[in-house]
Amino acid sequence: MDQSDSPPLKASSMDNVVRAMCYLVLVQKNRMSQNDTCIYDGEDTKFKIDYESNTYNIYQFLNNHPGGVNYVKPYESKDVAQPMRRYDHSKAAYYLLKEYQQGGRKKDEDDLERLVDWNKPMLSQVGKLGTKYSEWVISPVDRRLRLFDSDLLEYLTITPWYVVPMIWIPIIIYLAVIGTKKYIHITKDASPFIPVVLSISEGIVLWTLIEYSLHRWVFHMEPSGKSKSMIYFHFAIHGLHHKVPFDSRRLVFPPFPAAIITFTIYKLTSLFFCDSTHLLVIAGGLLGKSSSICIDNLSQVPIIHT
Repeated sequence: MDQSDSPPLKASSMDNVVRAMCYLVLVQKNRMSQNDTCIYDGEDTKFKIDYESNTYNIYQFLNNHPGGVNYVKPYESKDVAQPMRRYDHSKAAYYLLKEYQQGGRKKDEDDLERLVDWNKPMLSQVGKLGTKYSEWVISPVDRRLRLFDSDLLEYLTITPWYVVPMIWIPIIIYLAVIGTKKYIHITKDASPFIPVVLSISEGIVLWTLIEYSLHRWVFHMEPSGKSKSMIYFHFAIHGLHHKVPFDSRRLVFPPFPAAIITFTIYKLTSLFFCDSTHLLVIAGGLLGKSSSICIDNLSQVPIIHT
């Protein structure tokens, strides 16, 4: 049976999916608070430490410490120079510490933040960093980042993690159901369970390979600084996560551009997968993608010791 005998899916199931995604993204409301709540159980909003004759209030960083709050508590009001050297903190950690200096971050010649204006949209500025970009983007700060001057574009790039399952799970279910019906219609298979599961699993494996490739050769590439376009591209797709790792609105890839990429992958994979299982493979890929995002977010939840 050829593809012309397959059940009518209203031109393209993916067209309907993309329309639905665009709608869900546009009606998304109630953004996360502009100020994250710190779960440290101290009495006030101060947690001071000393380092090389300077005082730092790291209260808002406590729940972002990789080891958890209790690893930091014993050092309140103490000098942390020796412990930081003992535990071999990275250059990025020392750079981040400057964010919390009492009296504000010092604008010295070594401070890369003097190269940009944090009161303006950042995407339009990073291109001018040139060869300094690679060093700047891996030097983290604890701030909120605005990408675009346009409120609409900015809105479409801010995504709390829970929006991912809210949008993608209904789409995954839809594609799995429609894909199963299409498989049965084309193959006349009376026992479709195993083939359906295998096709979805194939999609999960495919996404795993795609995700690894993206992280290995795209996300973690190092722009030479000679191409502004390459800097814009790198910062928009991944660099911003290194620059503002604690901006909870930007920890996951936004659904709107993800819908465009998904539709592109759908079209490309239609050249390689048979019509009977194609939608199931896409459903599996989206399941793998959504699961990895949720797991990654859970891995970043603050560690609380009782």
